[in-house]
Amino acid sequence: MYRAVRKSLKVLARVVVGGVVIGILVARTDLAELGRHLRAADVGPIAFAAVLFLVGLGVSALRWREYLVALEYPMPYVTLYRLYFVGTFFNAFLPTGVGGDAYKAIRIGRAHGQTALAFSSVFLDRFAGMVGLALIGFVMSAARLIGGDRSWVPALALAASGGIGVAAALVLGPGERLLGRGRLIPQTGIGGKVRQMIAGVNRAGRHPRAAAAGFALGVAFQGIVLIYHATVARGLGIEVSIAAMASIVVLASVTVLVPISVSGLGVVEFVYAHALQVYGVPHAKAVAFALVIRAVSLLSSAAGGLVYLAFGGEVAPSSDTPVD
Repeated sequence: MYRAVRKSLKVLARVVVGGVVIGILVARTDLAELGRHLRAADVGPIAFAAVLFLVGLGVSALRWREYLVALEYPMPYVTLYRLYFVGTFFNAFLPTGVGGDAYKAIRIGRAHGQTALAFSSVFLDRFAGMVGLALIGFVMSAARLIGGDRSWVPALALAASGGIGVAAALVLGPGERLLGRGRLIPQTGIGGKVRQMIAGVNRAGRHPRAAAAGFALGVAFQGIVLIYHATVARGLGIEVSIAAMASIVVLASVTVLVPISVSGLGVVEFVYAHALQVYGVPHAKAVAFALVIRAVSLLSSAAGGLVYLAFGGEVAPSSDTPVD
């Protein structure tokens, strides 16, 4: 009972934080000006951005499949795309922001009877996406700095990208050795499941084909995300270089991982608004960009709920043979 109340209070606190930040942004915005920018938006590019969102899910499903194959969990691509689609719905509308990841892992785990390794595949899928983000962010942010941009945007993005790279090296470097010999993390029970999951991460993460394909598709996915943002910016008449937008996307993506609001609500919008102003975008137009990005994401993710209602969430074990 106490644990449930405590969890509910944490969720409520995150909702409040997001609401407060959104309130601050709105309070500092000329609402008439904001409405004018939204009404003047070109619907074509914004609709295309929604299509890119769905294409990105397809690329992510391919990436996830590579890790599942490396773990001898081959699944039909259509099934994985459906799970990814539904997973985005849970990620967008559940308080934790990672509910979709748990959903995907549990569904796959039940089908194969190996939940720990299913979590390994989901972790690696998100991990490869973050590494792809770090690679693009590092290159683009470094280019901005070398080109004379001395603002905080590329500097912070470069630091964040480097931090992700270091974390990736730690995950695939020491790996299981970080857990010790069983004194802190036991060999049985929940500790045993954790060890099994880490073992799966190292096994699939170091698999030559899975690693190469996973990271390549991670970069491809983040490229789509970058184009998605640039397309929305075009629809709102915002002119920002692709390198500067890459730095902004890195900062917004990292912010989502910080558990201080629901799915980064409010905090991400704050980053978008203030980072765009660094590049001369008026406050009202920058807020409009942040709101449209959120709206397109929510509407596209909501479609995953319809997919769940139409097709359910059950997963049948695949008859595919493992691929080396």
